[in-house]
Amino acid sequence: MLQALQKEEAQPDQEPRPTLDERFLIKLGNREFVQYPGLLDMAHQKGLAKLEVEVIQLPNPENNHECIVRATAVTESGLVCTDLGDANAKNTSSLVSKHLIRMASTRAKARVLRDITNIGITSLEELGDEPGDMPGNGNGNGNGKGRAKPRKAAAGKAATPASGDTPGPITDAQKRAIWTLGKSKGHDERSLHDLAESTFGCGVAALSGKDAAALINQLQTH
Repeated sequence: MLQALQKEEAQPDQEPRPTLDERFLIKLGNREFVQYPGLLDMAHQKGLAKLEVEVIQLPNPENNHECIVRATAVTESGLVCTDLGDANAKNTSSLVSKHLIRMASTRAKARVLRDITNIGITSLEELGDEPGDMPGNGNGNGNGKGRAKPRKAAAGKAATPASGDTPGPITDAQKRAIWTLGKSKGHDERSLHDLAESTFGCGVAALSGKDAAALINQLQTH
């Protein structure tokens, strides 16, 4: 009996280590970046119970139109992490600079989710453009100064699909991201189904990977 107790004490229960779906990784130059839906999926695996944001500073002429948002994430085990996100005309593209509060919120949430999941890879959303304008989701290059050049496939090999152009049907990770983001925006299962059907002609479960990525971006940025 004593030996059994000692064995239990020597091997305490640990939280399962979250895994990152590689489809949410994107490479720019020699660096890899993680997309927000991937961080959200990892946090969900870790037992994300709450994700809240608070505007610390509204953009106005006196502060050079800089918005600062604080995000707080709480897991079911009681782990609490907070972090800040900022957005202004200098660290966003001309398109995103019209939505500074939204961008600062996304950056704050991405940073706090990186803390929760203990991932050191910078999120794509922190680079300065909206996810829909980033490589793998559309036509941006991640720095707000032009368009990404398409990668050429090696001879005899097909080009690797970008993260936002996920081939095949919707993945489980994408479903979890859609449900979690939808809930945070006030959607229930029915309204999410109607949103997907009105936009893509089918419910969430029947979406393709590409359309699921587009819906995730839509939920994140609106």
